Amino acid sequence: MSTTTATTTAPSAPRAAADRATDLLGVPLDDAEQALLDVYDRIVAALRRDDLSPCVAANLRAALAPVAVAVTDLGLRFEHLTDVGV
Repeated sequence: MSTTTATTTAPSAPRAAADRATDLLGVPLDDAEQALLDVYDRIVAALRRDDLSPCVAANLRAALAPVAVAVTDLGLRFEHLTDVGV
């Protein structure tokens, strides 16, 4: 009989400001990439609040999905949304 244990990953801490100045390859971010990453971080931070009504949380998740795709495609950050708690 085999026993399987599930492990969970705690939400990662926001990257330090110095780390956010580059993409995953170390290339400096331009203004548009920095603005996109700021939007992503703000939506994720809003979703971590525990006082959101269900409709607000659902709409923030819907807004986050395409932003997260752009962030990942540009190599600004690579993380699964379930890993960051949303």
